[in-house]
Amino acid sequence: MEKLAATMKLEQLALAKETQLIGSKAYEEIMETVHCIKNLETTDREQVNEIEEHVYRVENAIQTYGVRSRSNLFLNRHGAAQKKAMTDITSLCRVMKGIALLQKSNNNQQLMRQNNKFVYNHEDGAVVVGMEDEKEEIIQVLLLNSQVSSEVDFQAVPIWGRSGMGKSTLVNEIYNDPRIVKEFGHPHLVNIRLSENINAHDALQHVFELFEGSRIDDKYVDMSTTSLEDCVRQHLEMSRTLIVLQGVGSIDDWRMLRSVLGAKGCIILITTRARQVAESITQAIHIHEKRPLTEENSWKLFKEMVWPGGAEIQSEILERMVKLCEGIPGAIIALAKQLAGKNASEWEITEQKNARRDVSQVMAPSYAELLDDQKLYFLYLGQFREDSQIEPEKLSHLWEIEGLISSSSKGHESGMTLLDITQERLKVLAQKGMIDVRRIIDVIKSCHLVGLMGDMCLSKAEETDFLKVMDLSNQLASFSFGRTRRVVIYLGKYDAEIKPELASNIWSLRIIRSVVGEFAWPSTLMSNIKEFKSLRILDFGRVDFPRGELPKGISDLQFLRYLSFEGCFLAKLHSSISNLSYLQVLDLRTQYKENGNNTIIPYNVFQKMARLQHLYLPLVFQLQNGKKLRLDGLAELQTLKNLNSKLCEIRHLFKLKKLRNLDAKVEVCVEDLNLITDFMKSRSDKGLRRCSLEVKNFDCYSDTKHSAFREILNSGVPPIVSFEGYIKTLPPYFDISQNFTEIVLRSTQLEEDPMPTLEKLNNLRLLVLEDDAFKVNQMVCSASGFQELKHLELSRLFSFEKWRVEISAMPLLSHLKIEYCNELVTLPDGSEFLDSLQEFKMIKMPESFTQKVTERYDHNHKRPPSFIVL
Repeated sequence: MEKLAATMKLEQLALAKETQLIGSKAYEEIMETVHCIKNLETTDREQVNEIEEHVYRVENAIQTYGVRSRSNLFLNRHGAAQKKAMTDITSLCRVMKGIALLQKSNNNQQLMRQNNKFVYNHEDGAVVVGMEDEKEEIIQVLLLNSQVSSEVDFQAVPIWGRSGMGKSTLVNEIYNDPRIVKEFGHPHLVNIRLSENINAHDALQHVFELFEGSRIDDKYVDMSTTSLEDCVRQHLEMSRTLIVLQGVGSIDDWRMLRSVLGAKGCIILITTRARQVAESITQAIHIHEKRPLTEENSWKLFKEMVWPGGAEIQSEILERMVKLCEGIPGAIIALAKQLAGKNASEWEITEQKNARRDVSQVMAPSYAELLDDQKLYFLYLGQFREDSQIEPEKLSHLWEIEGLISSSSKGHESGMTLLDITQERLKVLAQKGMIDVRRIIDVIKSCHLVGLMGDMCLSKAEETDFLKVMDLSNQLASFSFGRTRRVVIYLGKYDAEIKPELASNIWSLRIIRSVVGEFAWPSTLMSNIKEFKSLRILDFGRVDFPRGELPKGISDLQFLRYLSFEGCFLAKLHSSISNLSYLQVLDLRTQYKENGNNTIIPYNVFQKMARLQHLYLPLVFQLQNGKKLRLDGLAELQTLKNLNSKLCEIRHLFKLKKLRNLDAKVEVCVEDLNLITDFMKSRSDKGLRRCSLEVKNFDCYSDTKHSAFREILNSGVPPIVSFEGYIKTLPPYFDISQNFTEIVLRSTQLEEDPMPTLEKLNNLRLLVLEDDAFKVNQMVCSASGFQELKHLELSRLFSFEKWRVEISAMPLLSHLKIEYCNELVTLPDGSEFLDSLQEFKMIKMPESFTQKVTERYDHNHKRPPSFIVL
């Protein structure tokens, strides 16, 4: 894994602008080193760590040249600086190539041979608790379908869930149930537990051994895969057969097994950790997500493991630790084995030593199944263990800077952005059950680590020196970073001092204020920020800087490429921040203060930041002397968020030739609105990939304003628009562009139902109507309307009394939120669409309405996966 990270970083460095300036020989030297490292076969951790260390030194050499090249003295010393950089690169690459060329190992081949095995026998005598309902549910599905004609294609029942959930225990209970044995008979019951590196030939041989009840006959050993497949298929089709496949790891594995075992008339019961495997099985007659144990059954399982057949001991310490296991049987069993035979004082010691981290290792098999690059992305999320929402956009910037992704990443379609690539990486982790994600119209808006999976992630990250986390809510005697380059510090009631020789090796530093607990300003730590000389990433989160002033020394971090103050209290952005010539990402989304004391930004602070690519402005900020924020110096800018026409020079947008993503806000002023929309239209076919516009406080009482609003609707630029203000009526649908994908209407006070118009927008995927968006009492969604709509929010519509939804309306709707619609007391006429929802939120709705919705779902025994009533 570390070897992969090293090669990815080197490939990024080879393509860097500074490397091009040093010369083509630098590029060739680095790429030759990449080739050698990729061919390196070693399990020696020290050697890989040494390569990784030299990669960091190569980057230092390249970026030191870059810093010097922007110095006023550079013209006189260009040749010497170039020669020094080339000499350093050559020397460092020579060391790495030497390590790679000296190593010849057969470890990987040995591992391949060792892993190419099948394991069949389930552990006898396992304690089974709390699975009765799930067992019965699946058995009924199997029995109901066992009499289906053997002429039909095979059927499948996939069971998916994270490591330790008890999937194998459940299927073995089903397999050995007397009703299943009676229905299928032992000759037609096949239970296979798979391991890594399976192949069709071995799978068929082992299945044949099960049929024969003994070791496979020699005549079958050398038989071709096709011939073996025919033999197995003939046996399977003789009678109805139940096949259990435990541990299907990927869709490719399933396709291979399906092709050799999917005989007509068979039922295949499958377990997998990966949700996408279960959902990809088109022959599935039932998909089951393995459920965690209840608190009662969790304690029962723990008791059976610790005091089998004996008297239990009530203990608050034990109850707390069992709750930490989150109903995961494997974690409960691991905890029980750890505590069995110990006394109360030893229990307390175990709890203090972070029992949660220990039991989280039950999730380790899921981690082991990941590919090396997937492990890197997963471990990186350990830095955000306490964050409830991790934005993919933020990750895309960090991963690019770390060299984990690039626009030239292999295996991706041309034209994919770094955010697209990040979305794909997260989607894979989510499908494998490693993370949870929040989606809006099929796009991942945030992700987070869940429970024990998050603890396991952090444990693996620290164990491999990928990351170090320090919690200052506890007093620490000393800091030991090992070889790690990434440090996360959670602020608490204690200060910290990091020695300069340790600080100078850190490349990524997150300083986060915990949501709960005491807090004291770590003056010693912050006064030494300048000692982190190699920092590329500095990320402050929820930090209240004393007097709102930045710590001194940040502007001296010459290699800094990512700087964030998201959620922090920052009174003023100091002009010295413009000295950070390498800065690519600047996140200024600071705290919003209702008293008006929001961040002051010097109007010309960005003039010298020519390398800045992504700028996130505060929602609200201040300028001095009545001037507007200048943007014309940002020649490389690709992303601009929270552009406010009242505070920024809108005309400067036309000078930002590389701008790809723009979120803008206009208040009141028609001229500003026309200028922004003119810019968006001029760039709509010239690289502006994503743009959105929020129009606030824009009551259309005059023809001029009404005309401007209609022009936006007619042009469809931008495709994402939020409008606040009185407009009375919408234009007819044929005067509204089909380009719109997201529309928010707020306080528009429409005098007609807007749905007959909006439902004809064929690409509309998100619609929000709120704050008296319309004044009529009835809303109708017609048949075949809103064919692409996936997300609908209705909020504070105080005249809204009745809703009719005709059959086939909103066929793709997955997320519905209804809030504070006090007059809506009955279910919509035609409420079948509620059955297909993935998320349904009801907030401050009349009790009669929420009760009827709840009763409807309970009657049908099916609620949305996310059903929230507040």
